Amino acid sequence: MYSQTDDALTWTNAGGTGRVAYDQISDIQVYKIRYPGSRRSYWRCVLRDRTDKTLYLQAAHRLGFGKIEDRTETYIPFIKALESRIKAANPGVSFGSGRDWLSVWDSLTGVLLVAALRATRLINHETAAAAASALMRAVGPRLKGHRIARENLVAAFPEKSAAEIERILGGMWANMGRVFAEYAHLDRIWDFDPAGQVAGRIVIAGPNRPRYFAMRVAEGPAMIFGAHLANWEMLCWALGTRDAETAIVYRPPKISAVDDELAKLRAGSKVEYIPAGVNAPFKLMNMMRRGAWIGLLIDEPYPRGVTVTFFGRECSASPLFAQIARQLDCPIYGARTIRLPQGKLALDLTEPVALPRDAGGHIDVQAATQLMTDIIEGWIREFPEQWVWLQRRWR
Repeated sequence: MYSQTDDALTWTNAGGTGRVAYDQISDIQVYKIRYPGSRRSYWRCVLRDRTDKTLYLQAAHRLGFGKIEDRTETYIPFIKALESRIKAANPGVSFGSGRDWLSVWDSLTGVLLVAALRATRLINHETAAAAASALMRAVGPRLKGHRIARENLVAAFPEKSAAEIERILGGMWANMGRVFAEYAHLDRIWDFDPAGQVAGRIVIAGPNRPRYFAMRVAEGPAMIFGAHLANWEMLCWALGTRDAETAIVYRPPKISAVDDELAKLRAGSKVEYIPAGVNAPFKLMNMMRRGAWIGLLIDEPYPRGVTVTFFGRECSASPLFAQIARQLDCPIYGARTIRLPQGKLALDLTEPVALPRDAGGHIDVQAATQLMTDIIEGWIREFPEQWVWLQRRWR
């Protein structure tokens, strides 16, 4: 507990109480830090007094690994007031910025990943994808995530043999290698010819063809849910072929340099990318009231969501789409990509999903979220090697 008196900063913690006068503080550093297990960054203020004693004030209150209480709302005005008091008491105080070790590591990793993407871009798409696929098939089983993926697969498919589980794991790593190479060529992959005269990498055939063309010209708001199957980025490019306003809700990479590089590659999709966060639902609602179509991948863990059953086990899922559909009573579609031989990707679209309704005729949020989860489970069961089994979906 920190408090500001007229002449000093005081605090109380497990070790007792403390106090430092404002005029004794000689150096202030304010910067953001990130903790292992967390994607977000939080503000930190470092104070040093004239005896070189250091005091850390942080917006993040750690509750455990990956569990952080964000106190930014009260932290920022507290720090601004503290800075003013210190400057008034000691006009010669030094203001600066610092970095924590994890941010330095993130910066280095970002430089390497961006360099790898740009280098991959110089290589023929299919050559790069085949090489990355073979590399990840060899390297993936040596990574920590391999154990998590195996545990998930064994729990999801208790009937499968150990050899079959390993085959799926190898296919998952191979798919991830291809996805990395495809990210480098993201603005070059979508080559669907509506006239059907040129056969490219993107395949839209059978009943998916009329559904796709209907989606391109449909009026009014709608939503499309998907999953991390094959190359999920192609769903964005399919949505971007609409003439009307479209947007995708996404989770930004924790490394800003990678996020910036991907933003450049995604720009050609003509889709607005909205970072997931507390403001995202309000922005989505405003866009949809204008008739926009919105996309979201809903196969990730969502701790504050509704409880659903996924592969026979309970987990939390995002209720966002079901909640919006309940308010606007708009259609919801499902979409996925399927990886085919020879570097091709097929687009698969559903008809509007008939969402369950309650006794009052309104969409039942929990039941609707469960139905969308069931559809995704069916997709994964069909091509389990094309889903990312690395996440701890069940906690």
